[in-house]
Amino acid sequence: MANRQQIQEIPGALRLTLEKAHAEFGAVVRKVRWGDGPIYVCGAGDCAALGVAAGYALEYFLGLPVVARPVVVFQSYGLALLRPRSVLVMISVRGEWPAAQELATLAQERGCTLVAVTNNPDSVLGKLADHVFLAHAEGDMETPAVSVCLHAALNFLALEAMRVLKKPKPWWDQVEKEFDQLPEKIEWVFTQLPSVVRSVAEEMARLPRLRIVGGGFYHYPAMQAARRMRSLASPQVEYVEASELLNEHAHFARRDDALLFLSGSQSKIKKLLHRDAAQARANGARVLSLTDGNDRDLVDGSDLGILVPSLHEAPSSTLTLFMLEWLAMEALRAAKP
Repeated sequence: MANRQQIQEIPGALRLTLEKAHAEFGAVVRKVRWGDGPIYVCGAGDCAALGVAAGYALEYFLGLPVVARPVVVFQSYGLALLRPRSVLVMISVRGEWPAAQELATLAQERGCTLVAVTNNPDSVLGKLADHVFLAHAEGDMETPAVSVCLHAALNFLALEAMRVLKKPKPWWDQVEKEFDQLPEKIEWVFTQLPSVVRSVAEEMARLPRLRIVGGGFYHYPAMQAARRMRSLASPQVEYVEASELLNEHAHFARRDDALLFLSGSQSKIKKLLHRDAAQARANGARVLSLTDGNDRDLVDGSDLGILVPSLHEAPSSTLTLFMLEWLAMEALRAAKP
């Protein structure tokens, strides 16, 4: 589990990742023959969930269809989709996952363009790939800085691909600026919100049950947070996809339930989150939130919340992931005797 020093290292690691991404990603994007899609995205091993995160970002920014699956699932059900010149993006921190190597070899045999997102260009996957995007984050996915940096790198890769391949739009520069500001935003919340984070974490550690609700760009932060917090003896923590919650609201009607909603005022599915939160509250559950101050409906409908700076949902989701890594650390500390 993370300690305070590991959390403090995240801004510096993220600053390096984004600086390198600025310098390197555009040139690599230009070399890839993206075609008209679909783009196939596969996360390997402990990066499996990041494939889904990359899929959301690529679909949103590029406007191309994406098929995102964990490597082992794609091997079982999706191999027939691969055609000559198909683009397969594979995500692996170390690039040495055996199943990923097997899929990469098969993709090349079928004439696909293989793109690797990794920390290790000298790995088997890095050497097999036609093109490599480096995240420049040392460690593995159990290290909070690697989780945050790789998530930011994938979102920034999609943004950079849009800037290279599509006609310019006025809002692009603002989103890029917000990515560049992420390390400073993280440093700001880390210095300004410690008492708030500790208070919410202590409350979370006392809860018998907790559901973390996210969707879209906030899908991966919610999943990752649930996985981190399962290390606690209590509460029982699960991830819930926002689009599924209303259909199963009776299951969440128990009064000892608490739900943590992840959103932002610029999220395209914020109204869905607002309805989910209102229904959960009506059912007697406790509503917690992690959003920004402009997301008034969710803020006003929460029993307890943390407010962060307002950003476009791509950089905002990375900031949210940082906050959740921090919350998980503090909750574990609070749960210890």
